[in-house]
Formats: sequence, C-alpha cells, structure tokens
Amino acid sequence: MTFHARSFRSAVRLTAIALAAGISAFAFSAAADDGTPVNGGTVIAALAATTIPSLNTQLTSSTPALFAADVWADGLMAYDRDGKRLPRLATSWETSNDGKTYTFKLRPGVKWSDGQPFTAEDVVFTLNTFGKFNTYLTKLMPLVEEASAPDETTFVLKLKQPLTATLDLFDKEVFPLMPKHVYDGKDVATNPANLAPVGLGPFKFDSWQSGQSITFVRNDNYWDKGKPYLDSVVFALIPNSQQRLNAIVNGEINWFQPEVSQVKATQDAAKSGKIKVEQIVNNAPETAVVDFNITREPLANVKVRQALFQAIDRNRVAQDVYQGLASTVVNAIPSQFTQLNDPSIDYSKLYPFDPVAAGKLLDEAGYPLKDGKRFSIDLAVIAVPPYEQVAQVVQSQWSAIGIDVKLSALELQIWTDKVYKQHDFDASVISLTGRTNPVLGVDRSFVCNQGSVPFANPTGYCNPEFDAVALAAAAAPADQQRALYKKYAEIVARDLNQIQLTNAQSYEAVTTNLKGLDAQFNVSFNTHPNWAEAWLPAGQQ
Repeated sequence: MTFHARSFRSAVRLTAIALAAGISAFAFSAAADDGTPVNGGTVIAALAATTIPSLNTQLTSSTPALFAADVWADGLMAYDRDGKRLPRLATSWETSNDGKTYTFKLRPGVKWSDGQPFTAEDVVFTLNTFGKFNTYLTKLMPLVEEASAPDETTFVLKLKQPLTATLDLFDKEVFPLMPKHVYDGKDVATNPANLAPVGLGPFKFDSWQSGQSITFVRNDNYWDKGKPYLDSVVFALIPNSQQRLNAIVNGEINWFQPEVSQVKATQDAAKSGKIKVEQIVNNAPETAVVDFNITREPLANVKVRQALFQAIDRNRVAQDVYQGLASTVVNAIPSQFTQLNDPSIDYSKLYPFDPVAAGKLLDEAGYPLKDGKRFSIDLAVIAVPPYEQVAQVVQSQWSAIGIDVKLSALELQIWTDKVYKQHDFDASVISLTGRTNPVLGVDRSFVCNQGSVPFANPTGYCNPEFDAVALAAAAAPADQQRALYKKYAEIVARDLNQIQLTNAQSYEAVTTNLKGLDAQFNVSFNTHPNWAEAWLPAGQQ
C-alpha cells in the first residue's frame, strides 16, 4: 500500500472540520421525518479551492466565490426552475414603454447582517461603485444615464438606450447587493469586507480558517422571517476533485459540485442511497474556450488562429475531458439561447478538425515547419480540472502540427493577473458561464475591453463593426434579435479572437438527509442554492 501524506492530511482536516461543526453528513437516525422543516444543524459544503482571494462576487466571478456568496449575499431577484423571475429584495418591477427606465419596489424594513438598515441607496451605491468591476455588467454600464433612489424603497434605473436583457442583470448572482455603510469612502479592492462580508443572505460570516474552511452562521436579520433553518453552513476548502468525491462518500461533507469527469463515479456512489446526484437541466452555458492574445505575433494573423482552431478535435475534448457530458459548440451564441442561436453558422463545417488543412494554413501564413517546429506559444491555464485537462488536449494537438506549446498551469490569482491584468500570454484556456442571455457572459469575450476586469475579453480584440452589432442586438426587441445575433456569430467566426470548444452539462451532489434543496437544484441558469430552505431532520443534525 502506498501512503499518501497529502490525502492523510486532508482526511484529518475534514474530520477536524466535521468535529468542530459537531456533525456527520450521514448522521442518520430513526427520528421521524414528516417533511416539516425543523431548526438546527450544520451543513458542510466543499469548494474547489485552497484560497479564495475575494468573497465579493461584484469583483470576481470565480466559481468558489459564487458558491460561497449563495449563503451570505442576495439580489433583487432570482429564477425558478422554468426560468421565471422570482422576487428577492425587489418585490416588483416595471419597465417604461420606451424600454429605457426600470423602476424597482424594494422590501421595507430589511436589515443587513450587521443590523444596519437596507435601503434603495444601497442599490444605487452598488451599481455606481461596483458596476465597473463586474464582468457581467460590461454592456450595461456605458448605457446608464442615471441610477437614483427617490425614496428608501424605490430604485430607478434610466438608460441612454434600451437594453433588452436589463432585468437579467439584476439577479442575485450577477448583481449581489453591497452595503454602502461598509464600503463608502473606502478602497473597494482592499476593503476587509471582501473577505468578511456583510450581506443580505440567510447566513452571515463567522470565521475563516486559512486553507481549511469558511464558516457562516444563521443571520437573525434575514428578510425571509423564520429562515434559515440551519444553524450554520461550513465551506470546506478542498482543491483536489477526488478528495471532494471521497469526502461525500465517507460522510464528511453534505454537498459538492462534481467535475463532469466524476459524474459517473458519483452516480455509482449514489447507489448506496446516502447521496444523490442532480442535473441542472435548464443550465447556463458552461463553455470551454481558448482566448488568443491577438496583439502578438503570430496570433495577430487570423490564418494562424483559423489553423489552430482546425487543429483541435473538439469531440475529443467532449469525450476525454467531459466524459461525453458536453457537446461541441456550434457558434458563439450558445445553444441554450434557442431563440437567438442560428445553427447555419456551424464551426464543424467552417473549421472541421483537419490537421493537414491546418498545416497548409500555417504554411500560407508564413510559418512552415523548420526542424519540426513552426513557432512557440505560451498556453496559460488555471491548474485545476477541467481547465488543465482541456489545455493538455489543446497542447497535444497543436504540438502535432509543429507548434511548440509551453503549458503554464497556474494558481487562480496568478493566472488572473497574467491574463487579465498584465495581458502577458499568447493563449489561455478557461470555461466561461453565459448565464441567461448573450449580454451576460458572452458579449464580454468579444466587446472591446481596454480595462483589466477578470474574465472580460483579454485578447486585445477591438472591432467597431462587432461592437455596433452587439449593441444593436442587445437593444432590439426580443422578436427582432435573432438576425442580429446571426451577424454577431458570423463576425466572431470570421475574426476568431476566441475559439469555443465545448458546452458542458452541470451536476450537483448532495446527501439525501439534507432536505429542502430539491427546488433549488432544479433552478435555471446555474442560480445556486442559497441554503435558506435547507434543513436536517431531527436526530440527523
């Protein structure tokens, strides 16, 4: 038997977390469960991280931070399983006839987790202060004419021109509300609240054990009275995907999001009856992409980018990395947007996998083989699955046509700085979430971006023709958008500052003794559970 010290340390760490929380995920008993929620208990959820640079998801869209935000943050609205909007801090909203003014009525008497009152001024402050940092708001912010609070429970947004997807930009994940009294007059990036947040969610920040766990306890000021039912939610920081799976199988955690490559093994483990695996059926696009730094040679040459696209077998990425639980992307508009995607722009026909044709394109571009090599590329990626595995496939297939690919597998913050702040890369692999509309998560890959917002177009691509089409598409009435998004997809397919590989399915795993999450796990567009409804039966806490 081989002794793995790292695995042993992780097991000890998880046991310590569980003992400190006073629970076992599989603490089944003979206690009756009549379906009525009861108070008490602690849930342990696993996050794929060792460190999280910021919990403020106005400043980052990294997955671990988004999952953590589900317990402490809230927004104006959310979605049900059919994609219909649900009121959260806003009880109602109206849009003017010209599509330029949005009026939100807010819940009265709401308090932040620190007991301070929440008002419409907080919503205005959040938009004005954090909008420029939010990767999903890159299309909205230039269109904002005024954000105002006529009274404590009214938020009014006036735009310079219509943006059809505006309401989609104010759900609890895209636009988590931030407290003015905590951030006003202070540096946003370095504010301690980014690591010890004050929020409107069902739980409030309690403590952080570096490299181990983050604990949130019941927020007695939560607006939905009587909730949450749990005493606390603990996020265990477990970067290794196999250790996360082992942890739920061994009863050390209650919830985790399995990598797609782990879904089958997790489903097999679910046969024990102690855990279940839920697919998010109406999921947001999870698109594996390669960004090119087109300010550098040879990637400034579109023929080179075309060749590199044709050299990748996207079906292999779907099968080998995603275990068949992903499909190849048709074009830049994800297939989830059924009313907007025009399949006549088809990457499988425009850029079919053909290494020979790719080699000829590189010859034409002036990069013939010399001593078995054409040129070198620095390929940057976050050193976690599935990104690293996607990058390894790309590296292998580009190498096969004579490209010297130097793979840089980096920690999240180092990769983020390298790609989005320093722009010191040739190509970069990541998976991007598209949310509910191209305005959220798709536009950001192609619209001209002169800044350094993480996960927003790092490629140097600035095309006024494309920007105009994207703006027109976003402003058009819903029944007139399809033709404009076809043009949008055509321009992307022609210019290729980014290539889209696969669109993955999404799953979550949970212990069967954790109740109240069924509706949450069937929500649309990857809106994660906020845990307010979660509960453990008496005797299983």
